Amino acid sequence: MLERILVGVGAVLPISLFLCGLYFFWRCGAALCRHPKRVLRAVLLQDQTGTSPWRALSVALAGTLGVGNIAGVATAISFGGAGAVFWMLVAAFFAMPIKYAEIVLAQSTARRDAALCLHGGATYYIRKAFGGGTGRVLAVVFALLLLFSTFTLGTMLQAAAATQALAAAFAWPPLLVGGVMALLAAVVLWRGREWLLRVCGVLVPLLCAVFVLLCIAVLTVRRALIGEALRAILTGAFSLKSGLGGLFGTAVRYGVSRGLVSNEAGCGTAPIAHAAAEASSPAAQGLFGVVEVFVDTVLLCTLTALVILVSGVPLCDEGGMHLALAAFGAVLGDLARAILALSCLLFAFATVLCWSHYGVEALGYLTNGVGRRAPALLLLGVALATLWGAVAAPRTVWALTDLALGAMTLLNLAALLLSRGTVLAETKRFCQ
Repeated sequence: MLERILVGVGAVLPISLFLCGLYFFWRCGAALCRHPKRVLRAVLLQDQTGTSPWRALSVALAGTLGVGNIAGVATAISFGGAGAVFWMLVAAFFAMPIKYAEIVLAQSTARRDAALCLHGGATYYIRKAFGGGTGRVLAVVFALLLLFSTFTLGTMLQAAAATQALAAAFAWPPLLVGGVMALLAAVVLWRGREWLLRVCGVLVPLLCAVFVLLCIAVLTVRRALIGEALRAILTGAFSLKSGLGGLFGTAVRYGVSRGLVSNEAGCGTAPIAHAAAEASSPAAQGLFGVVEVFVDTVLLCTLTALVILVSGVPLCDEGGMHLALAAFGAVLGDLARAILALSCLLFAFATVLCWSHYGVEALGYLTNGVGRRAPALLLLGVALATLWGAVAAPRTVWALTDLALGAMTLLNLAALLLSRGTVLAETKRFCQ
């Protein structure tokens, strides 16, 4: 039953993302492309007071980098073939204007609490977009789905990926890894948003640099096979069996769904982080969403996929993390496996922090206010979900996560289209 529902969502989601992305690219992207200097100034010369746009970007990247880029890409290739990589990149192209639009709306509808800190996200603009009782109900539904995803994608899958990596590299027991992650996340979350911003601001750039260097090393050693890998991606993307067979083949379904898990564009999560930024304008902060998708999917996911394809390691369904570790280890040896395993632990930890913040915001919305009680109520749930994820079956968790993210995305896309006037007005104001 769950598989049938996922097939249905997998057929509707690519079309919905494509149409929504195409619309906002046509109405907003074209206008922004006519002002490249203004766009670059907005990204590079933003003010750094309060929660800076770059700090907000670091938090958002903490939520998207890691499992989606490593285990998610490996899983997509395992079940969808090399062609899934192509559709992941296609989804990323249309995800950029969507991410821009949802961040613009999040900034436009953000509210300040008693401490003058900004809070916002999809729950706020969904309520405004639909209006009345319908808007209130749908905002609550989205907040509940966000809480559910906090415990699945945000904690369980992170713990599962980290324990897989460390068990394969060092034979560390899963419960130990899950317990340490849960404890550290609880400490940071309890200390508040400022600590979270500091930790993510240090971890994310460092981990990105280490991972990129590892990928470049693998591709340098196996540079002769890069052309063959690219051909496999293009061939698999359009084959009748896996690419376009049936309504949408496995390459399309797994490529789009794993791309969505990776960059989260359209599902309304990252705008929570960006809404807290003291940006010069909503459109200026929206541009950081484009940067986020590019770094996450176009750069890091592509590098991961190429490493797997040139490594010569046979594809398997034992879990995406096993495949990724095997690929790096086959080319660079055990040291690379160890570095990648430790990187996965830190990536997962950063993602748990970010998604715990999302969960706090969702819980704060549901309880009509974000204070110290919301983190306290969430701490136990995060700890239990992290421990469960350390021993749970990843494939089942992936299926539940795909379903929750699919529902959130369809609801969020509807709100974006209903609020398109606000997005277009803010874009026009930025370009004047």
